[in-house]
Amino acid sequence: MDKQTAENILARYRAGNCTEAEQQLVESWILHGVTSPLDLNDAQLLEDLLDIRLRLERNLHAQHPTKTYRLRKWLPYVAAALIALAVGALVIGDQWSITGDQWSAINDADIAPGGNRATLTLADGRTIDLSEAQGSIIIGDRITYADGSLVLSSGSGEQPPKTNHDESRLLTLTTPQGGTYQITLPDGTKVWLNAASTLKYPSRFDRKERIVELEGEAYFDVSEQWSAADSRSANKKIPFLVKTKEQTVEVLGTQFNIMAYADEVETKTTLVEGKVKVSDFTLKPGQQATLRGTAIDIQVADIQSVVAWKEGYFVFNGTELRDAMRQLSRWYKVEVIYEGNIPRTPFFGKISRDDTLVEVLDILKAGKVNFRIEQREKINRVVVMP
Repeated sequence: MDKQTAENILARYRAGNCTEAEQQLVESWILHGVTSPLDLNDAQLLEDLLDIRLRLERNLHAQHPTKTYRLRKWLPYVAAALIALAVGALVIGDQWSITGDQWSAINDADIAPGGNRATLTLADGRTIDLSEAQGSIIIGDRITYADGSLVLSSGSGEQPPKTNHDESRLLTLTTPQGGTYQITLPDGTKVWLNAASTLKYPSRFDRKERIVELEGEAYFDVSEQWSAADSRSANKKIPFLVKTKEQTVEVLGTQFNIMAYADEVETKTTLVEGKVKVSDFTLKPGQQATLRGTAIDIQVADIQSVVAWKEGYFVFNGTELRDAMRQLSRWYKVEVIYEGNIPRTPFFGKISRDDTLVEVLDILKAGKVNFRIEQREKINRVVVMP
């Protein structure tokens, strides 16, 4: 936003003929004491615009209208002082432009749970929408579904994708919000990919090590052995490495879960069976390594809640509300915002991921919180309220 645009908005605000969205924008500047473009980020703005609007609506119906009037009377002058100090280049996300777009509550509506949804990106850049009816693919000489049928490309008349024994190519399996999928890698390792996750892997592993890259969350059942074509290397145990943005996990043969979402401040590696090495620490079954920045913490894991997603459940065992809502956001493909002072109530329980969003939220209301589902165009979001 340039300086002239900001001044025009301020002039309309002072004259009392600005739009509701412009009013919210100006008052968000006041709330943050904006004096430079770096003082306000998109995340703060998106959340505070709603808080301001709701506060003002409550003020209009308060029992002391005189006090509210005085507050409103001096707001434009404070805003003018702040804008004069600003260099005039606030960046406002497209999602909250000043076009007057509004969110509206959805009455008697519900949001269905996620399902088997994923795309496979081939080395040549082709992207294939995988079958929702199948839910699993196998990487071999050909890429097939679990029932043996070929994974066909989306373009009419194109040949089924295949791998090549002589040349390894990088493939990418991606699940959207509201999607999960299973894959069997060339060495027989099975991977369950949770919602909003990406797994990059080669069409053929080499003879020295097996490397995959993960963003998001996945459960691994790693094949103990991988027999190379060269008899001298046959039956040799080859390390299996899982790389995330923050760490590399080394495996020899095991079952474990890694959660490494970009919107989480921690990366968690949970060992179910076998042995894995995270940084300089070797985990035992039932342990969890939590990486936060450069610090790593080893604790006893709550295995049931960690791997519940793979079995089709949400399991909350003292889970904080915001942690639970991030899980729901990924599975039901909704945005989540918070209004007012939300109690820090821990949640306990086991809920099927086949339940609709409203059914899940009705259960969570026992934690002394309320919810409202809103929609703008094709985007759904949940407002969490006291």
